[in-house]
Amino acid sequence: MGVLLHDLAPCQAGRMVKVRKTCPSRWRVCGLIVGTTFLLSTETVHAAENLDWLTDPGGWGGLKKQWQKAGVDVSIEDVEELWSIPTGGALPSQHYVGLTDVDVVLDLARLAGGNARDGAWGKFEVSALDLRGKPFSNYPLYAFNQTSSSEADPNLRLYELAYNWTSADGHIDTRIGKLDLSQDFMVSTTAQTFLNASFGWPMLPSNNLYGQGPASPVATPAFRLRYAFSKGWETQIAVADDNGTGARSFINDTDPWNQNQDPSGTHFNFRTGTFVIGEVAHNVNHNGKTGTYKAGFYVDTGRFPLQANQDVSRRGNWEVYMVMDHTLLKNTGAGELRGFVRWEYTGLADRNQISSSLDAGLVLDGPFHRSGDNVGIGFGYAAPSHYLMLQRPDGSERHHGNEYHLELTYAAQVLPWLVVQPDVQGLINPSGGAYDDGKKVKSALIFGLHMDMSF
Repeated sequence: MGVLLHDLAPCQAGRMVKVRKTCPSRWRVCGLIVGTTFLLSTETVHAAENLDWLTDPGGWGGLKKQWQKAGVDVSIEDVEELWSIPTGGALPSQHYVGLTDVDVVLDLARLAGGNARDGAWGKFEVSALDLRGKPFSNYPLYAFNQTSSSEADPNLRLYELAYNWTSADGHIDTRIGKLDLSQDFMVSTTAQTFLNASFGWPMLPSNNLYGQGPASPVATPAFRLRYAFSKGWETQIAVADDNGTGARSFINDTDPWNQNQDPSGTHFNFRTGTFVIGEVAHNVNHNGKTGTYKAGFYVDTGRFPLQANQDVSRRGNWEVYMVMDHTLLKNTGAGELRGFVRWEYTGLADRNQISSSLDAGLVLDGPFHRSGDNVGIGFGYAAPSHYLMLQRPDGSERHHGNEYHLELTYAAQVLPWLVVQPDVQGLINPSGGAYDDGKKVKSALIFGLHMDMSF
């Protein structure tokens, strides 16, 4: 039984949600303001290189060091993004998304004032997110993947609440609490340059798991153990609840990501199923060109609705994946070139929206002799399950095709605490062939401006 895509939008986790069509114009003005601000700030850096307030606003850096000596580390990150879709999708539109992350880490040994080494008694961490704006990858883009990793339902929520302990020799590292496992597993360090969310937490788990899986902005009760072997080998495993928000059903028409089932992030759910993820990593060095190779898996004991009949569910899910990061050209004055490839696959096509996905890219560190800058070009695709059927306006059905995305981005370190990142993305064949009001949704051209302020 296919899914009618008339006036419906597929969300990141494979749900369908009715949408309200809006096209705010005020962000055009904001785009001009931000663009002008970027140009002015660049000129200001050249004109006032020696002003301390440019490199350390309000003396925050010095204050942080004093707190760290006492055992308290406070970090603040603010992200502001403007996005424009001049062509493609269901209609042209402009969007704003933003988030503020406040993170506090307490070193228990330093707080006690004893002679123990830093972190000897472990560290306690708590963080919170202020999420703003409205997700737009569901509508008007009708995309499997999110345009930005900052897209989320607007909420003020608890993010992570965790205790971390690391052995003196660094071989054992443990973490327990409410965790975002996407920070530890399936990570490509090279891919972190890109803004598209699929270069962070990949499309396959994001579409196939409850509430997009244990990834930002939703953390889940979990325990993670990492053990580092000699000669560059490392392994880690985590056991977690598979439904961080505690949503009662996998599909929710009014809340497709299920983030609003727990808007404060304070719910600790243990009733849906168990999520286990494991990974082995090997660090290499070939004539000074470093790289990391990873292989991993996850299994989930929860129940998942079938793609062919969502009234029927089956227990269990799994995925395998591989990640490769490697330096391709060492820095000889023109920058260092790095590349990555990441692939994910599941054999349970009957209960998953995405059967396989892949992303790859190249990143040049230090272009134009600017050591803090990065420029990257990336590519990715998602292959939908053959059980996922698309209903055309004439009532006939066919299989979804692949969805592809491209990204060209430049991250400029304008100030020590400020990164400004213009971004261009292409979305090809959204959701493998979605329809809106009887018309096929067009491939989209997307322009973005990302600003990241870290203190």
